Amino acid sequence: MKTCERKKTTFSFKVESQRFIRQIRQELGLSQAALAKKMISDCDQSTISNWESGKCEIPLSKFIDILLISGRNPKSYFGFLGNENNNDAEEVKE
Repeated sequence: MKTCERKKTTFSFKVESQRFIRQIRQELGLSQAALAKKMISDCDQSTISNWESGKCEIPLSKFIDILLISGRNPKSYFGFLGNENNNDAEEVKE
């Protein structure tokens, strides 16, 4: 995949994850502060706000935590997680 394609894909995923965090939070009927309190690691309302607005990127571990809080299976979003026999992974060359 070429660099410009990767940039577009990365940006698209970033925007979708921002929307998804807000969607999950609203579906659960939680404020940003309430979601922050449910997180396993230290987090506050402003951090959730920054993730939702795109001011900073959400770490993968925190995104997975939000999925788990919402009752979603992270494997459905990241199929490679927990796959001990990931021999099917393709190497992507530029």
